[in-house]
Parts: sequence; C-alpha cells; structure tokens
Amino acid sequence: MMKNTYAFLLSALCCVTLSACNEQNSQSLQQSNLNDFTLTSSKVSGGGNLPITYTCDGQSISPPLNWSGAPDTTKYYALIMDHKAPEGMHWYWTMYNITADKTQIKAGETLGEVGSNSVNDLNQYAPPCSKGPGEKSYTYTVYALSAPVTFNSDTKVDRSALLAAVKDITLDTASMTVKYSRSANSAEHKPNARPKPNEQPKPDKSYLTANVKSPRCDAITQSVSNAGFDKSVSVTCDEQYAYIASSTYPDHEVMTGITGTNEQIPVPAKDYAAPIKLNPKKAKAITTIDAAVGVAVNGVPIYDYSSQGELDVNSYDEKHDTLALGQLDICGGHAGRGDDYHYHVSPTCMIDTMKNQSSDAIIGWAYDGYPLYGSKNPDGSAIAKGDLDVCNGQADDTFGYRYQTSATPPYIIQCLVGEVDTAKLPRVSPLNGDTQGIRADLRPPQGGVKNLTHTISENGSRTMSYSYKGENYFTTYSPASEGKDCYNFKQKTISNGGKVQTGTFCRGPQPNHLTPTVTKQNTNPAITGKHNLKLEAWADNWFTAYIGEQLLVEDSVPITTERSFNAQSITFSANYPIELNLIIKDFKQNDTGLEYIGAKNQQMGDGGFIMQLTDTNTNKVVAVSNKSFKCEILHKAPLNKLCESETNPVAGEGACTFMSKEAPTNWLQSNFDDTNWANAVEHNFADVGPKDGYDDINWDENAKFIWGEDLETDNTLICKVTIEQPL
Repeated sequence: MMKNTYAFLLSALCCVTLSACNEQNSQSLQQSNLNDFTLTSSKVSGGGNLPITYTCDGQSISPPLNWSGAPDTTKYYALIMDHKAPEGMHWYWTMYNITADKTQIKAGETLGEVGSNSVNDLNQYAPPCSKGPGEKSYTYTVYALSAPVTFNSDTKVDRSALLAAVKDITLDTASMTVKYSRSANSAEHKPNARPKPNEQPKPDKSYLTANVKSPRCDAITQSVSNAGFDKSVSVTCDEQYAYIASSTYPDHEVMTGITGTNEQIPVPAKDYAAPIKLNPKKAKAITTIDAAVGVAVNGVPIYDYSSQGELDVNSYDEKHDTLALGQLDICGGHAGRGDDYHYHVSPTCMIDTMKNQSSDAIIGWAYDGYPLYGSKNPDGSAIAKGDLDVCNGQADDTFGYRYQTSATPPYIIQCLVGEVDTAKLPRVSPLNGDTQGIRADLRPPQGGVKNLTHTISENGSRTMSYSYKGENYFTTYSPASEGKDCYNFKQKTISNGGKVQTGTFCRGPQPNHLTPTVTKQNTNPAITGKHNLKLEAWADNWFTAYIGEQLLVEDSVPITTERSFNAQSITFSANYPIELNLIIKDFKQNDTGLEYIGAKNQQMGDGGFIMQLTDTNTNKVVAVSNKSFKCEILHKAPLNKLCESETNPVAGEGACTFMSKEAPTNWLQSNFDDTNWANAVEHNFADVGPKDGYDDINWDENAKFIWGEDLETDNTLICKVTIEQPL
C-alpha cells in the first residue's frame, strides 16, 4: 500500500465532517497507489512464494530487495518486515537510517541501523520460521523519510518504536507481500534456525590442529594427491569434516575467452578452507546455495551454472546461464564479485593438468560429502540420457552417491542431495579497503567486450585487458609491500566511465598507516604566532592535531601498539582565531571494526578523546574538548553488533557490514563548510575508562571526553573547532 503525506495533508484541509474525511482519505490512498515508489525483489514477486533460502529451513539470510521512485526530498529509508498472526503482529526485520543513495539491499546485507525482531528479540534479521505448516504471508515495507530517525540511547528499537519514530517524517511507502508454506517436517526440524537469545554459536576451529584418520578422509586426501595438487592444496580432517585448503587460484590459464566480463580479476584468497562432510547422509530435501556448492581437487570453489543467486532446479534459466552469457573462460571459470576465481561448469583446464585423467578420477567434492566425477561413469561407460537426477548426480556403489559433469545444462553440481550445515560453508573474504568504491559496482557491459586477455609479468603483477567499442580497458594489480595479502590496483574500467583509478585492497587487514589523507605542510610544532600555548590530549587509541593545514602533533605511540592509550603534550605559538583540526581513531584489525579477531577476547573495542589548550603566559585554560566540536565519522563498524560474536567475522559479510569513506580533500582549510557535520558527543569517565597517561595531566573540570555517538562502532573521526581569543 502506498502513502503520500502531502495527499493526507490536503485531504485533512478539505474535510468538513469526519465521514467526509474518511471518504477523502480513502480517495487519497487510492491516488497514492498510482505513485512511482515501488518495492521489488529479484528473487520473488509480490504475492509470490518466498524461496526457502530466506527462511529458517534454508540459509536464514535476508532476501535481496530493490526500490525506486521515492520522492525527490527523501533523505533516509527505513524498512520493516512483519506478519499478522492470530495472536498479534510478528516482525522479523527492522532497519532504519538507510541513506537516500541506497536503492537496494543485497541478500544477507545490512544497511543503516538495525532494530530488534520478535522471534529472538535480537537486533538482526529473523527468518520466517512458523511453528506449524501452512501458508503464511509476510510484508516488506520501505519508508521514504524526510529526516533521520532518532532514538534516546536507552530506547529499545522494535517495530512499534520504529513506526512511532517515522510517523511524522514519512513521505511515502512501498510494500510487497510474499508467501511461504512450511511442511510438517520442516516445521519440526530447523537445522539453520537462529540461536535463542543469549545463546552464542560455539567456535569450531578444530580443523586447524586435528588430523583424524578415516576412510573418507583418506579418499579425499588421495583424490587431491592423485591429481597432483598436493603441493598447493592441503587436506586436514577432524571428526566431522575434511578441510580442503588452498588459495583458490588455479595453476592454469584464466579468463581467456570471456566476452561478458564483469570486470573482476582473479585474486588469490589464501587460507580458504572448504569443509567436506566425512559421513554424508541423504537429506529429506535438496539444498540450493547462492554461493559455492563444493570445491575442485585443485582447491577452486565450484558453483552451479547460474549467475543470479537461487536456482529453480526444475526449470533451466538461459538468462542466467554463465556459459550461455559468455561470462566463462575456456576453462569453465571466472572471477566473481569478490575477485574470487571459481568454476560454473566442468573445469576442463584443470582436468587437462591432472596426473590421473581417467574416468574414475575424482575431480571435486560437494560440501555434503559426495564426490564429483567427469562426464562419464567411473568405469568409462557413457551416461545415458535420464540417468542423472535434478542435482546432476546418480547412485554410486562406492560412495553411495556421486555427482557428474555434463555437456548440457546444468553442466555440474546444481544442488546438494546430502545433509549440509549451510552455516559452516565458507565464502572467500572480499577485498577490503575500497573507500572510494572503485571496485564496488563493476558490472558486465552491454554487448560484451573483445580481445580479453590475462597476463602475468615477471614482477608478479597480473593484468586483464580488453576492448569495448573501440576503446581499451585494463585492470592491473601487484603485491603491496605492506599489509597481509594486500595488492596495489590500477584500473581503467567500463563501469567507472574509463577513468584511470588506483587503490590498495587486501584480503587481510588493511595496513594501519592508511589514515585519512592530509597534507603535512609543516611538521614543526612551534607554529608561528604571538600567543604561547600548550595542547594536552589523551586518546584511546590514537590522534593527530593540526592548526589549520599545519601538522601540530601526531600521537607518539602507534595505534598498533598493545595498550596504545597515551597522553601527549606539545607547546607552540599561534594567532587567534585558532582552527584546531583532529583525526581520532580507535584501533581495529580490519573493516569488521573488531580487534583480537579469532581470540577468546574478540571484541569491538571502544574509543575516547579529551584535550585542553592552555595559555602558558597566563596559565589559563582557553579551550577544552566538548560537544561544540564538529565531527564526521569516516569509519563505522560493525553496523550490526552481532558481528562481535561471529566465529569467523568477515568484513562486508553477514552482520559484519561497515561504513567507510575518505575525508574531504579540503577539510583542513579555513573555508571548509562543516555545518552538516554532527556535534561531538560527550561521554562520561566510566564509559571511556581512561587508562595509561590520563592521570599524568591535571585536567580542567570543563574538559569532556568526546567521540561519535557510539564509542564501540565509531572507529575513525575527523573533528574541527575554531577557538576565539578569550576576553
């Protein structure tokens, strides 16, 4: 249902009696249904059936949504997913303060801020998971808002609280209702249901050290060794899984022959570990996955044939066939959205490099524990038409079941017949550090490209070049000298309008020296001026201070130092008015915003900054940190605090989404307009918990701890204040 605030206002002015108002409002609602604001999904149409992936019987992830036609004055969006049950309203998803530049939510993605759901009372998406079978209806509603949603710090943001907060700032709404029917079996068995409140999943890192022997573990290990890939691929087993570990980068030609390029280039993903079940069992229902379904014996992930998420396994879709679209190289693979190489059809080039190329050679393993063979039966006989089931497999005397490749769709593993815990399935860590978004929206150009080649030079750099409408384009990357698994990129892409762009992106943490770009015009602390001053500051964890565009002081303790809390003092001279500019940062290992990742004390960490400025001639404090400072948050993570408890937090995935942007290039200049920046938020001593060095300074009682609104998730800020000469 659409709603238009202006239509309601007009109707209210025109009403004379209550009945007339009701009649006019009804007409306004009907008229608003003609508005352009619409909500759709690439995976389900309004009134259609919600794919099982987005329920507790599937992967328990949120579905992709798209909206368009919002009013021009829209500043933010909010979203609610709810269901009207006999006992009252249930809600599964509440998000708000989604910025106006967003017009879609990807599957499993979190935007803005997240409120609670009524299933487990946590701030996260709760998948539909009704107690009994039967068809249920679920409604998604997007609210176009004229202003951000604000709550008091102690407000519990549930459906009713969010509806009350957006009531007076809603410009229009767009809704879509979908259906989902649970069978009696699925209603009783919920392998992927969300944890109960306060119940955290237990980390399982046993595969890092365990090496349990079993016949299936031996078979998986031998399949890698027999193929000749045991030098680049390792297999380690625990009681439940064999982990096939690799960099996902194949030792054969890549990308040659692609015409429908998405402008991604293969980049190694070190320490990728694919879990293969050691005791496979047939499941009651097949599983489809909008990600890898298995792994080849050379460590490269295997996907189904589709380029667009969930499959209807009973209906071949040529529009999403990666092979038919020209998106695959001559080896059956390509680079995905994370610049990760994977196969969508038979890995022909890998097979050509295998030591054992006979029909009985295993070429891969599905996550459910069953092997993948080539296009013939292991005994060399041809596979008769109709022998393969919907998942492209058949019964096997040795393993109970096996998958096969085929020359016709679906080409390779289409779905999984065995039981599989989708929560344990791996994903390649995306390249992080793309603060400028130069690789964030790459997409296949219409009509395809020509002459795409991929080359590796002697210095280790890799280049993918191609032509489009007579113009040449390229992407080149080489290992960076700093940072783990980091690469320096240079590119000219069709998606970005042919601009030559550069950036440093990492599979691992970004190098910690990559701070907001500023020009250090003067590193001399004795800045010229007639007033003698002393700046004293304490930071958790790190800061730099500028007087105008001139560097005054940089925290002497690197942010990467253990317990890098530090007090700093500097004397200088300056003239009033004094333009004080700050960069303040809390330590984070990567874009998840977390620290101690993988350890028992994995956490978000918190920040805090306090300073005072003293006239050394009069010994009077002339300025202190307080809410008058104007601050802009450059890095905020995680956007969903559930990331803190994830056993394998990956930046940009699941709850571990983040916001990151560059500082404005001219923010140090005196004419920079900071009116749209928020005022700093003052925090108390107990919340910040100042440590080492704080007590070394005799603080003025008016000096306040400042930061963004959230000490835990606001990681990097820039702040400005102008200090006038005291009377």
